[in-house]
Amino acid sequence: MKVSLIIPTYKDTVALKLILDALEFQTYKNFEILIAEDDDSIETKLLLKNYKSSYEITHYSHENIGNRKPKAVNNCIVLSKGDYIILIDGDTIPFTTFIEYHVLLAEQRKALCGRRVNLGDKVSADLRNNIVTAFNLEKNYLRNYLYLNKDNIRHYEQGFSFHPYSKIYNFLAKNNKNVHIVASNFSCFKSDILEVNGIDESLPFAPSRDDTDLEWRLEAIGVKMKSIKYCANLFHLNHERIDRKNEDEKNRLIIKQKQEKNEYKARKGINQYVS
Repeated sequence: MKVSLIIPTYKDTVALKLILDALEFQTYKNFEILIAEDDDSIETKLLLKNYKSSYEITHYSHENIGNRKPKAVNNCIVLSKGDYIILIDGDTIPFTTFIEYHVLLAEQRKALCGRRVNLGDKVSADLRNNIVTAFNLEKNYLRNYLYLNKDNIRHYEQGFSFHPYSKIYNFLAKNNKNVHIVASNFSCFKSDILEVNGIDESLPFAPSRDDTDLEWRLEAIGVKMKSIKYCANLFHLNHERIDRKNEDEKNRLIIKQKQEKNEYKARKGINQYVS
Protein backbone atom coordinates (compact mmCIF):
# COMPACT_ATOMS: atom_id res chain seq x y z
CA MET A 1 0.00 0.00 0.00
CA LYS A 2 1.34 3.41 -0.96
CA VAL A 3 1.45 5.82 2.00
CA SER A 4 1.48 9.61 1.83
CA LEU A 5 3.19 11.13 4.88
CA ILE A 6 2.28 14.80 5.36
CA ILE A 7 4.57 17.05 7.42
CA PRO A 8 3.30 20.57 8.21
CA THR A 9 6.18 22.98 8.79
CA TYR A 10 6.75 26.63 9.64
CA LYS A 11 10.14 28.31 10.03
CA ASP A 12 11.96 25.31 11.50
CA THR A 13 14.26 23.69 8.96
CA VAL A 14 16.41 22.12 11.69
CA ALA A 15 13.45 20.08 12.94
CA LEU A 16 12.39 19.29 9.38
CA LYS A 17 15.84 17.91 8.58
CA LEU A 18 15.72 15.73 11.73
CA ILE A 19 12.41 14.30 10.51
CA LEU A 20 13.78 13.66 7.01
CA ASP A 21 16.84 11.97 8.51
CA ALA A 22 14.60 9.72 10.62
CA LEU A 23 12.53 8.78 7.59
CA GLU A 24 15.64 7.33 5.94
CA PHE A 25 15.57 4.57 8.61
CA GLN A 26 11.92 3.58 8.16
CA THR A 27 11.33 -0.17 8.01
CA TYR A 28 8.41 0.39 5.61
CA LYS A 29 9.57 1.72 2.25
CA ASN A 30 6.50 2.35 0.09
CA PHE A 31 5.79 5.96 0.98
CA GLU A 32 6.09 9.50 -0.29
CA ILE A 33 6.75 12.68 1.70
CA LEU A 34 4.68 15.84 1.37
CA ILE A 35 5.91 19.03 3.03
CA ALA A 36 2.99 21.33 3.92
CA GLU A 37 4.73 24.64 4.49
CA ASP A 38 2.65 27.48 5.95
CA ASP A 39 5.17 29.91 4.49
CA ASP A 40 7.31 30.29 1.38
CA SER A 41 10.79 30.42 2.87
CA ILE A 42 14.10 30.30 1.06
CA GLU A 43 15.53 28.19 3.91
CA THR A 44 13.03 25.35 3.33
CA LYS A 45 13.57 25.47 -0.44
CA LEU A 46 17.34 25.25 0.01
CA LEU A 47 17.07 22.37 2.46
CA LEU A 48 14.87 20.34 0.14
CA LYS A 49 16.94 21.20 -2.94
CA ASN A 50 20.12 19.89 -1.32
CA TYR A 51 18.65 16.99 0.66
CA LYS A 52 19.34 13.55 -0.80
CA SER A 53 16.25 11.58 0.17
CA SER A 54 15.53 7.98 -0.75
CA TYR A 55 11.89 8.95 -1.20
CA GLU A 56 9.87 11.27 -3.39
CA ILE A 57 9.35 14.65 -1.74
CA THR A 58 6.60 17.08 -2.78
CA HIS A 59 6.81 20.59 -1.36
CA TYR A 60 3.72 22.79 -1.09
CA SER A 61 4.16 26.37 0.11
CA HIS A 62 2.20 29.62 0.08
CA GLU A 63 2.58 33.24 1.13
CA ASN A 64 2.89 33.84 4.88
CA ILE A 65 -0.20 35.95 5.66
CA GLY A 66 -1.26 34.41 8.97
CA ASN A 67 -1.78 30.90 10.25
CA ARG A 68 -3.02 28.84 7.29
CA LYS A 69 -1.76 25.40 8.24
CA PRO A 70 -5.09 23.71 7.32
CA LYS A 71 -4.81 25.14 3.78
CA ALA A 72 -1.28 23.74 3.42
CA VAL A 73 -2.36 20.31 4.67
CA ASN A 74 -5.42 20.23 2.39
CA ASN A 75 -3.31 21.04 -0.64
CA CYS A 76 -0.92 18.23 0.25
CA ILE A 77 -3.82 15.79 0.54
CA VAL A 78 -4.87 16.79 -2.98
CA LEU A 79 -1.28 16.38 -4.25
CA SER A 80 -0.81 13.01 -2.54
CA LYS A 81 -0.55 9.83 -4.62
CA GLY A 82 -1.05 7.28 -1.86
CA ASP A 83 -4.17 5.44 -0.75
CA TYR A 84 -3.34 6.06 2.90
CA ILE A 85 -2.60 9.37 4.69
CA ILE A 86 -0.40 9.78 7.77
CA LEU A 87 -0.21 13.22 9.37
CA ILE A 88 2.50 14.29 11.83
CA ASP A 89 3.78 17.69 13.02
CA GLY A 90 6.87 19.58 11.95
CA ASP A 91 8.49 19.05 15.35
CA THR A 92 7.84 15.32 15.79
CA ILE A 93 10.47 12.72 14.88
CA PRO A 94 9.13 9.25 14.00
CA PHE A 95 10.51 5.98 15.33
CA THR A 96 11.96 3.61 12.71
CA THR A 97 8.81 1.41 12.71
CA PHE A 98 6.40 4.36 12.68
CA ILE A 99 5.03 3.99 9.14
CA GLU A 100 5.18 0.18 9.20
CA TYR A 101 3.02 -0.02 12.33
CA HIS A 102 0.50 2.49 10.96
CA VAL A 103 0.19 0.30 7.88
CA LEU A 104 -0.11 -2.96 9.82
CA LEU A 105 -2.94 -1.52 11.92
CA ALA A 106 -4.72 0.28 9.07
CA GLU A 107 -8.36 -0.71 8.56
CA GLN A 108 -11.14 0.57 6.37
CA ARG A 109 -13.36 3.00 8.27
CA LYS A 110 -10.85 3.32 11.10
CA ALA A 111 -8.72 6.36 12.01
CA LEU A 112 -5.53 5.56 13.90
CA CYS A 113 -4.78 7.84 16.85
CA GLY A 114 -1.33 7.88 18.39
CA ARG A 115 0.57 9.91 20.95
CA ARG A 116 4.14 11.15 21.39
CA VAL A 117 7.02 11.36 23.84
CA ASN A 118 7.38 15.01 24.90
CA LEU A 119 11.10 15.68 25.29
CA GLY A 120 12.59 18.31 27.59
CA ASP A 121 14.68 21.33 26.66
CA LYS A 122 18.13 19.71 26.91
CA VAL A 123 17.38 16.55 24.95
CA SER A 124 15.57 18.62 22.31
CA ALA A 125 18.62 20.91 22.04
CA ASP A 126 20.96 17.89 21.87
CA LEU A 127 18.96 16.52 18.94
CA ARG A 128 18.97 19.88 17.18
CA ASN A 129 22.73 20.18 17.68
CA ASN A 130 23.46 16.59 16.56
CA ILE A 131 24.87 15.63 19.96
CA VAL A 132 22.46 12.71 20.07
CA THR A 133 20.31 11.09 17.36
CA ALA A 134 16.67 10.04 17.45
CA PHE A 135 17.81 6.61 16.25
CA ASN A 136 20.04 6.24 19.34
CA LEU A 137 17.28 7.45 21.68
CA GLU A 138 14.87 4.91 20.24
CA LYS A 139 17.19 1.91 20.11
CA ASN A 140 18.58 2.53 23.61
CA TYR A 141 15.36 3.79 25.18
CA LEU A 142 15.66 2.04 28.54
CA ARG A 143 19.38 2.73 28.78
CA ASN A 144 18.66 6.43 28.19
CA TYR A 145 16.07 6.60 30.98
CA LEU A 146 18.10 8.80 33.36
CA TYR A 147 19.23 11.11 30.54
CA LEU A 148 15.62 11.58 29.44
CA ASN A 149 13.97 11.64 32.84
CA LYS A 150 16.16 14.31 34.43
CA ASP A 151 15.19 16.63 31.57
CA ASN A 152 11.52 16.79 32.57
CA ILE A 153 10.35 14.40 29.87
CA ARG A 154 6.59 13.97 29.70
CA HIS A 155 4.88 10.72 28.67
CA TYR A 156 8.02 8.62 28.85
CA GLU A 157 5.79 5.53 28.66
CA GLN A 158 4.80 6.50 25.11
CA GLY A 159 8.30 5.59 23.98
CA PHE A 160 7.72 1.86 24.50
CA SER A 161 6.90 0.35 21.14
CA PHE A 162 5.37 -3.11 20.79
CA HIS A 163 4.64 -4.97 17.58
CA PRO A 164 0.96 -4.63 16.57
CA TYR A 165 0.52 -8.41 16.57
CA SER A 166 2.10 -8.97 19.99
CA LYS A 167 0.07 -10.07 23.00
CA ILE A 168 1.27 -7.16 25.13
CA TYR A 169 0.18 -4.61 22.53
CA ASN A 170 -3.22 -6.25 22.13
CA PHE A 171 -3.65 -6.17 25.91
CA LEU A 172 -2.73 -2.50 26.12
CA ALA A 173 -4.91 -1.56 23.14
CA LYS A 174 -7.90 -3.43 24.54
CA ASN A 175 -7.66 -1.49 27.81
CA ASN A 176 -7.22 1.93 26.21
CA LYS A 177 -10.67 3.51 26.18
CA ASN A 178 -9.71 7.19 25.79
CA VAL A 179 -9.00 7.43 22.06
CA HIS A 180 -8.94 10.77 20.27
CA ILE A 181 -7.20 12.30 17.27
CA VAL A 182 -4.01 14.23 17.94
CA ALA A 183 -2.92 15.79 14.66
CA SER A 184 0.75 15.03 15.33
CA ASN A 185 0.15 11.27 15.04
CA PHE A 186 -2.89 10.36 12.99
CA SER A 187 -3.74 8.29 9.92
CA CYS A 188 -6.68 7.11 7.83
CA PHE A 189 -7.54 6.07 4.30
CA LYS A 190 -7.46 8.95 1.87
CA SER A 191 -11.00 8.16 0.74
CA ASP A 192 -12.29 8.87 4.28
CA ILE A 193 -10.65 12.26 4.60
CA LEU A 194 -11.86 13.20 1.11
CA GLU A 195 -15.42 12.25 2.09
CA VAL A 196 -15.42 14.87 4.88
CA ASN A 197 -13.72 17.42 2.60
CA GLY A 198 -10.43 17.47 4.53
CA ILE A 199 -9.44 19.92 7.26
CA ASP A 200 -11.92 22.76 7.77
CA GLU A 201 -10.19 26.03 6.92
CA SER A 202 -13.26 28.00 8.00
CA LEU A 203 -12.39 27.58 11.69
CA PRO A 204 -11.07 31.08 12.40
CA PHE A 205 -8.41 30.27 14.97
CA ALA A 206 -6.29 27.58 13.31
CA PRO A 207 -4.88 25.24 14.44
CA SER A 208 -7.03 25.34 17.58
CA ARG A 209 -9.30 22.28 17.83
CA ASP A 210 -8.90 21.29 14.17
CA ASP A 211 -8.17 17.72 15.28
CA THR A 212 -11.32 17.68 17.44
CA ASP A 213 -13.33 18.95 14.49
CA LEU A 214 -11.88 16.33 12.13
CA GLU A 215 -12.60 13.58 14.66
CA TRP A 216 -16.31 14.22 15.01
CA ARG A 217 -16.74 14.67 11.25
CA LEU A 218 -15.04 11.33 10.54
CA GLU A 219 -17.20 9.67 13.19
CA ALA A 220 -20.28 11.18 11.50
CA ILE A 221 -19.57 9.12 8.36
CA GLY A 222 -18.95 5.94 10.34
CA VAL A 223 -15.18 6.07 10.87
CA LYS A 224 -14.20 4.78 14.31
CA MET A 225 -11.18 5.89 16.31
CA LYS A 226 -8.52 3.24 17.00
CA SER A 227 -5.59 3.65 19.40
CA ILE A 228 -2.00 3.06 18.32
CA LYS A 229 -0.45 4.08 21.64
CA TYR A 230 2.61 2.00 22.61
CA CYS A 231 3.11 1.14 18.96
CA ALA A 232 3.61 3.88 16.33
CA ASN A 233 5.68 6.36 18.32
CA LEU A 234 7.21 9.82 17.90
CA PHE A 235 9.62 12.09 19.75
CA HIS A 236 8.29 15.63 20.18
CA LEU A 237 10.85 18.45 20.32
CA ASN A 238 10.13 20.85 23.16
CA HIS A 239 9.20 24.45 22.40
CA GLU A 240 7.39 27.37 23.98
CA ARG A 241 3.66 26.74 24.04
CA ILE A 242 1.09 29.33 23.03
CA ASP A 243 -1.92 29.83 25.28
CA ARG A 244 -4.95 29.16 23.07
CA LYS A 245 -7.68 28.93 25.71
CA ASN A 246 -9.75 31.77 24.23
CA GLU A 247 -9.37 30.45 20.67
CA ASP A 248 -10.22 26.93 21.85
CA GLU A 249 -13.48 28.10 23.39
CA LYS A 250 -14.51 30.11 20.31
CA ASN A 251 -13.80 27.19 17.99
CA ARG A 252 -15.52 24.78 20.38
CA LEU A 253 -18.75 26.76 20.00
CA ILE A 254 -18.42 26.81 16.19
CA ILE A 255 -17.86 23.04 16.16
CA LYS A 256 -20.92 22.55 18.39
CA GLN A 257 -23.05 24.49 15.90
CA LYS A 258 -21.75 22.34 13.05
CA GLN A 259 -22.51 19.15 15.02
CA GLU A 260 -26.07 20.29 15.68
CA LYS A 261 -26.55 20.71 11.92
CA ASN A 262 -24.57 17.53 11.14
CA GLU A 263 -22.24 19.52 8.87
CA TYR A 264 -19.67 16.76 8.55
CA LYS A 265 -18.18 18.15 5.36
CA ALA A 266 -15.66 20.95 5.89
CA ARG A 267 -17.21 24.29 5.03
CA LYS A 268 -13.98 25.35 3.41
CA GLY A 269 -11.92 22.32 2.49
CA ILE A 270 -10.31 20.20 -0.17
CA ASN A 271 -12.97 20.81 -2.84
CA GLN A 272 -11.50 24.29 -3.45
CA TYR A 273 -8.37 22.73 -4.91
CA VAL A 274 -9.92 19.98 -7.02
CA SER A 275 -10.83 20.95 -10.57
